[in-house]
Amino acid sequence: MVDYVALAALEFLPGLAGLPPEERAQRLQHLLQRAWFAPNGLCYSMVLITGPEHVRPMGPADTHGISDHSVEGVYDDGGATSAAARDEGMTFENSIYSAGLYLQAQAARYAATAAPEALTEAARALAALRLVYDDGVARGRAGWLGKPYGQVPKDHSTPDQYHAALLGLYHYRPFASPSARQVIDAMVCDIADFLQQRNYQIWNLHHPVDSKPWNLSNSYCNATYVLAQALAWSVSGAERHRAEALRLAALSRWRDRSYLGDWHDAGRTQVLEFERVCLAAFVIEAADVLARILPELFGATADEQATALRHTLTVWWEFAQLGMDDAGYQHYWIDIDVVQRTWRPTGLRRNDAPPFPGEFFGWYSDVRWSDSLYRTLTAALPVIARLPERRAAALAWAQRIMQLTDGRRLRWMIDLDGQQLRPMVRWMGCMLSSEAPCHYLITWWRGQAAGLWRDA
Repeated sequence: MVDYVALAALEFLPGLAGLPPEERAQRLQHLLQRAWFAPNGLCYSMVLITGPEHVRPMGPADTHGISDHSVEGVYDDGGATSAAARDEGMTFENSIYSAGLYLQAQAARYAATAAPEALTEAARALAALRLVYDDGVARGRAGWLGKPYGQVPKDHSTPDQYHAALLGLYHYRPFASPSARQVIDAMVCDIADFLQQRNYQIWNLHHPVDSKPWNLSNSYCNATYVLAQALAWSVSGAERHRAEALRLAALSRWRDRSYLGDWHDAGRTQVLEFERVCLAAFVIEAADVLARILPELFGATADEQATALRHTLTVWWEFAQLGMDDAGYQHYWIDIDVVQRTWRPTGLRRNDAPPFPGEFFGWYSDVRWSDSLYRTLTAALPVIARLPERRAAALAWAQRIMQLTDGRRLRWMIDLDGQQLRPMVRWMGCMLSSEAPCHYLITWWRGQAAGLWRDA
């Protein structure tokens, strides 16, 4: 069995912290170029850190005998997804998301540098998305993006996969060849149509379409589905997509409030949270694009739209920053004071009953994690661009995270004292984050194109 204690202590990417930001970007780009795609073209999600410069996908020898992150029996597909997860960990769990992020990174790289290699890498990412999309087409499900556990798309997905894929297609489209643009437009429209046909119930295709959809009033889910319909409208001009985007947006209040507002109205004064904070980036990114392609979502006049968008970005940016400590780490579990709009670690709440069973969720640990931290990098960009009163602080935030980026912060879970991840889930601290490297690249290259680092 793999010695996860030793791998957790391994120094990954030594010397990264001492490099200038652009050289860090180049080093991360080189790492992903050589290690981010499976032989069949799918994009990896989580890969195991096994050496100072080396990562690889997990296999049965790595996963048997450890916690499988509580996937057993969750997916209602005869055990196919759970069996694949037992054999490969989370190697392909976020494959779609990873490919979408990598596509965004290469589009940003090309916009900033015009490097031909960026288009070559973008084509790899688009091909990875097409492998999943084409499987849906072949099965009569055009627009279905099923998570490819076991390197085969399954009957299960989540809104975040669609979010990253759609943004990747959107940002790459201006640089794509005419033939690739046709593919992108077909994918976007098929995705919008399929989601609507399924009544946005995508957790499991074995569930009927009239079962409860993925919460359409939930802020991040709603923003993602509105984005899908608006993007389809932008490439097709089909009125049905515009009408559906407006209908969906009316079901949720994400333009007006973050989860803090929801909790306040529900009379909650204190909330123990884990992954909710990281969802703020999805709303910010969606709002930024929607303001360009369907501005009427934010008001009838240009002034109304600008005011409403500033409010949306302000409340969600405030929420996105909860959980980051003075050392530049993002805490997974946080104790939120809804009234004061502040947070603290959960140390005083360790004995409270956790929301889920399992080795990881079975207690309120003080583990840190990178995904939420690095999502704030890309989320900072619309704030910098659209909120003059917050520009300096958001720019400083992004610069600080990039300056702090090292091999430790690129790990999925970060156990600073070796006591936060129980033995059965120590492997979670030995995985390269499926998000952190790409968020760094997206932010660096978009900032480079916008002149942010020159002006700083």
